[in-house]
Amino acid sequence: MTAIWRNTFLSLSLGLVCTQSFALTIDQAWAAAKKTSPDYRIKQLEENKSKYGVSLSKSALLPSLQGGASTSWTKDGGNSNGYNISLSQSIWDSQNWAALDQSQVDVVIAKIAVTQQKNTLAEELIQAYFALAQAQRSLIIAEQQRKDSQQLLSLTEQRYKAGLIMSTGIDDAKAHVIGTETTVLQRQSDLAEKQSDLAIVINQTPDRVNEIDSQNLHQPALAVNDEKAWLKKAKDNSPELLIAKQKVKRQQLGIDKAQAEYYPTVNGSVGYSNNFNNNSKGMNASLGVSVPIDLNGTIKTKVSQSKLELQIAKQQLRKVELNLENNVKTRFNQLALDWKRVEMGAEKVKSDEKALKTKEVLFNSGADGTTALDVINVQDTVYQSKEDLQQLLYQYWLNRIELLKLTGQLNDQTITQISQALTP
Repeated sequence: MTAIWRNTFLSLSLGLVCTQSFALTIDQAWAAAKKTSPDYRIKQLEENKSKYGVSLSKSALLPSLQGGASTSWTKDGGNSNGYNISLSQSIWDSQNWAALDQSQVDVVIAKIAVTQQKNTLAEELIQAYFALAQAQRSLIIAEQQRKDSQQLLSLTEQRYKAGLIMSTGIDDAKAHVIGTETTVLQRQSDLAEKQSDLAIVINQTPDRVNEIDSQNLHQPALAVNDEKAWLKKAKDNSPELLIAKQKVKRQQLGIDKAQAEYYPTVNGSVGYSNNFNNNSKGMNASLGVSVPIDLNGTIKTKVSQSKLELQIAKQQLRKVELNLENNVKTRFNQLALDWKRVEMGAEKVKSDEKALKTKEVLFNSGADGTTALDVINVQDTVYQSKEDLQQLLYQYWLNRIELLKLTGQLNDQTITQISQALTP
């Protein structure tokens, strides 16, 4: 008998562990998102591709070797056989050097783009993860309301049988039960939808996820609590701003490349050839200088076009700077207000719960003419307050995440820190 109970206890324990293990942590979701995201992988491939651009630009500065062999014959028997080999070198071509500088900038842009996409992916994941967590909590709230409404219906029926209230109270209670059941079904549908949204990001269907603790509320500390410090973080780390700066640099190099067409180019070559039939063999060398003459104004047009592109890039940089500064200020200042709203939402839940208890006591005692409908109205207020609190709490965190994204701080370390604020 003891062995049977031991096995039963072990089975129940294993079942509990299996149930608890279904919660997908945000760290696990982040690892899956990085592994499966096509956009993130594309940016990584583009970074590797940009490095080949540097290699190609460098190859234009290096010597090239060519070799060939030929044979020919004529009807009169004048056959000819031979081979040749030549080594060519661009001694000076300013365009090649400008192209090399541009390709190196392209590597920097591609590298920053990987970080930018990683920030974007992290934000998408967190939004989907939090949306699912909030949907889970909303379903729990709806199920608890349904349970309370069923208890109220049972109590109302007992009081009706005792002749203490009229049948209209039962009608109100039944209608409320139906309403709460409808709400539960809607919450279940929302939950399935949010599960699907997260599955798209991580390429697997989550059973459930961890949630933000709404019972023990305390405002999490920021890395820095100064607006100027956040602005500096944004200017130093914002991927969007860094890319815009590199694009300005690239356009400046584009002007150099266009102007380089005015400059002469110098090329040299050394060759060796041998014809077996007439014993004609020997080495040859050549040195060539090409001086462009912009007779039709093509080079001038390219230079003017490059200068306009530089002005456009500078204006785009200015636009990014203005938007970034405005968004960082707005998000930073909004956080304090958002948390005050969370605290007020928590106080409202406590106040509404207290009012509900009072109404329930009055209804149970039959005093003060309190009806089932009065209890239902206060009950609806309580659960709506709980729902509002969840909305405020997750909105605070999403605004906080947006601030981190603006400053380029959505990385592996940030995900780990966020996971510490979540509970199973």
